[in-house]
Amino acid sequence: MRQTGEVICRLHMWNRDGLSTAANSHYECINRPPLSIRTNLTHFCSCPCDSSERSSPDNYASSVASDSNGGGIGARNGHPLRYSSNVHLLDENVNLISTESVAQLDTAMGRCGEIIGDHREELLMVFTNNSDMLSSLFYEYDTPWILGKNTKTSMDFSKCEDLGKDYLIMLKISTKVLQSMFCQFCGQNQPFFQTKKDYFQQFAKSPIKKMLEIALSFSESNWSEEHIRPMLLAYDTLQDVLPTIRELSPDEPDEFFTSILHNMRNASRGIIDNMKRFIQHKVQTWDNIAIHPTTCFLINAIKIFNVHKNLLHSTLVPGDGQDSFGYLINGVIACWKLKIKELSMLDDPDKNDSDGNNPNLFIFLLNNIKHFNRDTNGLLDGLLVHRELIEECKNEFQSDMENYTSRYMTASWGPAISCLNNHTGGSIRQSMNAFISKFEGTFDCQKVLKVPDSELKQKLRDDIENLIFPAYEISFEELQRNSNSGLFCSCFPRNLTCSMYTPEILRRSVQGLFEG
Repeated sequence: MRQTGEVICRLHMWNRDGLSTAANSHYECINRPPLSIRTNLTHFCSCPCDSSERSSPDNYASSVASDSNGGGIGARNGHPLRYSSNVHLLDENVNLISTESVAQLDTAMGRCGEIIGDHREELLMVFTNNSDMLSSLFYEYDTPWILGKNTKTSMDFSKCEDLGKDYLIMLKISTKVLQSMFCQFCGQNQPFFQTKKDYFQQFAKSPIKKMLEIALSFSESNWSEEHIRPMLLAYDTLQDVLPTIRELSPDEPDEFFTSILHNMRNASRGIIDNMKRFIQHKVQTWDNIAIHPTTCFLINAIKIFNVHKNLLHSTLVPGDGQDSFGYLINGVIACWKLKIKELSMLDDPDKNDSDGNNPNLFIFLLNNIKHFNRDTNGLLDGLLVHRELIEECKNEFQSDMENYTSRYMTASWGPAISCLNNHTGGSIRQSMNAFISKFEGTFDCQKVLKVPDSELKQKLRDDIENLIFPAYEISFEELQRNSNSGLFCSCFPRNLTCSMYTPEILRRSVQGLFEG
């Protein structure tokens, strides 16, 4: 029986051309949309500001998701968000084993007949003693996208993202190829299934060990808030391949797989804490920009989280209570909202009104909340999960928009409208002149502000018009009735060429605001 085992170990079971064909086919499938989700990292957040004003996890700008599941994101040649699952990698009838060698194997085992089962331990010892030689058969063809004998297995993949992507693809293809080899090899002749399985486990022992070491390196990498996308891409890949690796290596201790899962969970929770620290550190000033970089950062992170929401909820950050992912990400959103609100206390006091309110800051807050709501529309429900969190989040955002809009109107246009509301019948001229002076001063300050969102921009214009137009129209008509001529010589808008500050000119002026 030992001699039979030695004969089996010397056979070259594997079809080189088949391995190469399968590896290339799997590579194409892994990168093929829509099962593979990719992103063009220059347009993820739809922020219209210059890229120099953006900040994000891995210089976080990316393409806009076309649906709530992340499908259709970006271009084929972009950065990957998630690879196609190995269950979608088809063998396409590629023969991975040598039919000639298998025939010789069957002949050798056939000579032993039924007694081969009684000598399993003896054969297993032969296979174990020849484990290195059998494993070398896996490496000898040096097939692209399949693990090689000299493939490095220990590194911090957070510091080498491009290499990490190659390793993940190699991990997926090597796992799939080994699985297909096992199915083709051990399923060919059921009477000798156990002998073939024992042989295959020694053949696959070294590459499986390498794959587990690589998986462990990914789980131990020093991921930060700048690496949310590559970290979740890696963890999604590990979740995809580890069950298959475990099936192919039943002798590997459970502690190895448990350690990988433990590392991934710790890193995922650590990312949440890192995001809060990043936001707290970055939100120090707003520099008169429309959208703060941390807003883009948070939007991009949420879009990436949405692609991996099932992985996050079920595996990486499981739980139902305050420790669940929904509550943790809600805490990050609350941190961001708090920090941008605190900017009002850091801003130049000379720009504030008598109550300490800065109208420009309210536009900044409205811009960022609206931008966040628009770009995350439909995504937060799947991340927050808990109904009370979803409703609370929606209500708070709506309340903030109403509050900041009201405070902006009062702080910016309130002084002008008060001139019209407080006049008596004998002071209409003075009230109109005072209104024009206040209006022009406010207009000159507000016309340089930019509101990128067209819906918000139009709403603010309409709210301003609705605030000042009725009172101004009444005062204008009253002054027109009580004056013969020349009453409007001091009522010219400096930025307009119209001959008189009529209500229509006032309306056109307001409707031209917020273009920046």
